[in-house]
Amino acid sequence: MQNQTLEYQSCIQSSEKVSWRLDELLPRDTELDFSRRFLSDALTGTEAIGFLNAEERLLLNQIRSNSYAHLFLFLEEYAVALASQRAGLELHGNAIHMRALLRFTEEELKHQQLFSRYTGVFARGFKVAPALLDNQVEVARAIMAKSHLGVLIFNLHLELMTQQHYLETVRSNKTETLDPLFCNLLKHHWLEEAQHTRLDFLEAQKILAQQPETLEAALAEYSELLQALRGTLVAQLALDLQTLEKAVGRTFTDAERQELNASQERSYVWGFIGMGMKAPLFLSRLRALSPVAEQHVLALAPTYYCD
Repeated sequence: MQNQTLEYQSCIQSSEKVSWRLDELLPRDTELDFSRRFLSDALTGTEAIGFLNAEERLLLNQIRSNSYAHLFLFLEEYAVALASQRAGLELHGNAIHMRALLRFTEEELKHQQLFSRYTGVFARGFKVAPALLDNQVEVARAIMAKSHLGVLIFNLHLELMTQQHYLETVRSNKTETLDPLFCNLLKHHWLEEAQHTRLDFLEAQKILAQQPETLEAALAEYSELLQALRGTLVAQLALDLQTLEKAVGRTFTDAERQELNASQERSYVWGFIGMGMKAPLFLSRLRALSPVAEQHVLALAPTYYCD
């Protein structure tokens, strides 16, 4: 327990070191440069869509970047609930654990505000009003109906996915010129999520130490949550294509719509699910929890891999 408490204290110290202020990272009066691509093509898959011209591919890239930001706002609704509930379990217990988890909660709320502000800035400057999902509270409640262990494993996946996105498509990207403001948002989001991944792991360890028999059910819940996430991504994709048609001023043919749906669903699923499942740190964290957990993900992964 003492060693684990030192880990929680380390998370607090690291969080304080990398902390950033919302108004400094994204001032309210920010204006976006719509001459640039915001997300890497590795996450949007827009450049291979042959029937779109260069301007239309740029518009789709930008629509996808806005939806990407919104989906983090959307998904972090449950993350706030998870972190606050875990903190509440430490009331009158370990104060250092509780402080680390409360900081986790506050940072997730800040991230929601960051992405909400970004989508507001985007909507002010984009040529049409973007269509975005609005049922995040309902989705958060459905996720939180699962066990804490199942949700912690799912959350660890998503948070380590953000690391893969930043490392693979921003920091190591030598071929694309992307909007520096959006790249900076991804960097600072990850800097704080890095502490959250450590806390997810520590909290999962805590549960397994007390209830090791709950792992199998939690892994089944993780699989169910991935399927639900896929449904959410497909729902947002339908809205993306509505926004794109309005932005380009034309209705796509059935064949064009079919191609768009297939390519964009593939990139959404790979970006949010496949990349998370292949993240080396995610697999190593699962292995440390239990080799059974790692093997479960490795067996499930081909369903979502597309590289």
